[in-house]
Amino acid sequence: MRFDLLLRRLAALTLVALAGVGTSSASSAAASRVLNVRDEGHLHLISSSGSELIDEGPAMGTIPGKVRVHFIYNGNPAVAARFTIRGHSGSISGRAKARLNNTTSPEPSFRGAFTITGGSGRYAHIHGTGELFGVFIRHGYALIVQTIGKLPY
Repeated sequence: MRFDLLLRRLAALTLVALAGVGTSSASSAAASRVLNVRDEGHLHLISSSGSELIDEGPAMGTIPGKVRVHFIYNGNPAVAARFTIRGHSGSISGRAKARLNNTTSPEPSFRGAFTITGGSGRYAHIHGTGELFGVFIRHGYALIVQTIGKLPY
């Protein structure tokens, strides 16, 4: 009789342990989401200072909102940028490095990589990297930018 009671207790403890494991997996799955980003922005010049151009405009795609880019161009093929995208669920900030393809063109294209440095609201814990593509329109210092990436948050 004692053996039967021991088996019942062991079975109950096993069920409790398994239920805890199921709950733990479900909560960690909800906490680790991935945002598959595919966005595009058509930006216009707001201001400039030396080799830094500040452009702003609407972002369309996965994270619709407003994007502001601090674009560094000093005449070399290598360009850099800091950016912030503000949407209704929060903001995402990052930095990027790219290379102009045809530096003598009035509208050289560029390609590079971006890294997320922080976020707010829904994106408070966002991080990750991705690809950056774009066109630098010299007349008016406008930018067309496209991003593709997977960002865990």
